[in-house]
Amino acid sequence: MKTRNISEFPLSNEAGKLLSLFREKFQQRKVFLIRVPARVNLLGTHIDHRGGWLNYIVVDKNFWIVGSKRKDTKVSAVNLDPAYQPAEFDIREDVPDTSLDWETAIRNVEVKHSWENYLKCAFVYLQHRMPDREIHGCNLACWGNVPPGAGLSSSSTLVTGAMIAACFANNIELTPAELVESAGRAEWFIGTRGGWGDHAAMVFCKKDSICHMQFYPFRFEYFPFFKDIKVIIVNSLIEAKKSVEAKGTFNQRVACYEIGLNILRKYPSRLPDSVRYLRDINPEILGDPEKIYDLLLLLPETTTRRQLYQMLPEFREKLDILFRTHPDPGQYRIRDAVSYGIFECERSRVCVENLLKNDVSGFGRLMYISHDGDRVVRYINGIENPWEWHANDEILLVLKEKARKKLQEAQIHFQPGCYTCSKKELDFIVDSVKEIPGVYGAKLTGAGLGGCVVILAETSIADRVVETLEKNYYTPRGFQPEIYVCDTKDGARILEEFYV
Repeated sequence: MKTRNISEFPLSNEAGKLLSLFREKFQQRKVFLIRVPARVNLLGTHIDHRGGWLNYIVVDKNFWIVGSKRKDTKVSAVNLDPAYQPAEFDIREDVPDTSLDWETAIRNVEVKHSWENYLKCAFVYLQHRMPDREIHGCNLACWGNVPPGAGLSSSSTLVTGAMIAACFANNIELTPAELVESAGRAEWFIGTRGGWGDHAAMVFCKKDSICHMQFYPFRFEYFPFFKDIKVIIVNSLIEAKKSVEAKGTFNQRVACYEIGLNILRKYPSRLPDSVRYLRDINPEILGDPEKIYDLLLLLPETTTRRQLYQMLPEFREKLDILFRTHPDPGQYRIRDAVSYGIFECERSRVCVENLLKNDVSGFGRLMYISHDGDRVVRYINGIENPWEWHANDEILLVLKEKARKKLQEAQIHFQPGCYTCSKKELDFIVDSVKEIPGVYGAKLTGAGLGGCVVILAETSIADRVVETLEKNYYTPRGFQPEIYVCDTKDGARILEEFYV
């Protein structure tokens, strides 16, 4: 991750301005420079914390930090973007109870989704992890062109950059894997309970490659990116902000995963001991898709908190913890969420066959199915139609019968599931480009509820994709087009101390 060659930091005008801002605000010339890129998950959505495989690239949208070490415990930060006010905090003032583990200690911590808290969480995490050591702060000048609320994980670029800065300023040497886990856990301070796949992508990805990675245990390998293919990122301009409502939706879906797996554990004759994570419910372990459909039929389609307490009395303490992460939705659609998680884990695993063959068409088909698992409507000739896939008894029994007959269409990676974290606007974008020859796949990227769609298309038709979306999506809505035709890039880099 580290580099000493400034040639690896081709400075834009804004990055040059950031160096000037740092000199103006802090009057220091000895600095370090950090670049953290935006990540794009091509396949493997909502499953990093379930142990599923992820398929990442990073692109040429970045968050930059110019920083210097301090000898006290304060962090002073400014941002080149005037929308973000200068901030200063003392690391020691917000450290949770160090007698408790991190997840327990932050359980009742409530912080605002302000930009400085995404910096603060890294320093606070390290201080909590190392209570007998004084963690020193930094002076930081920041700027990024990763669009916020767009599903490109702009927040995690801040956290990852801050963790790199905090470790460097305090001479803390973490392996890249330890750095990734630390950044992921630190971000829980803000209130979400995701995994750390985004942070790993920002650190481990390489130019011209797809990084195929998995957690529990952490492992990864690289596959060549598809030949003559461009990544097109389309910002719906529907912001996926981590509001209280959105955060509640994300955490509620994660709770459904946890609850569903624990319900299935009540059937030990059906669930092998080797199943530790949702990703382990797959044909490789269970031997037949029919058995997976049988397992899903054991789950309730919908249930309430009261019913869950009755169903899982031995799990009551864990239920209490999960329920505190989100408002009561009334009905939990356990089977829908779990079906998506199982199917998406398998999609993101078997796509290696497509990567090995440079089969962008097969990979793209899986992207479309993945998006179907998130979609809320379907557009046909621009007309909105209902989308009603649910993991109900009728659908699962039909799939079970097809699996019994060994029909290819019954393979679980071809089933969408029902996670429903898309928006109508994202569905419109996907359906607008699907029929263009040379477009191979499209899906939401990120947590959903707004943000961006990622498209894989032949280089030769990238302009047509842009023109189609400008005409059909942006202009009718009065939006200014925000489309990025991207190349893959290398992951995060730090240029250690130098003089400016």
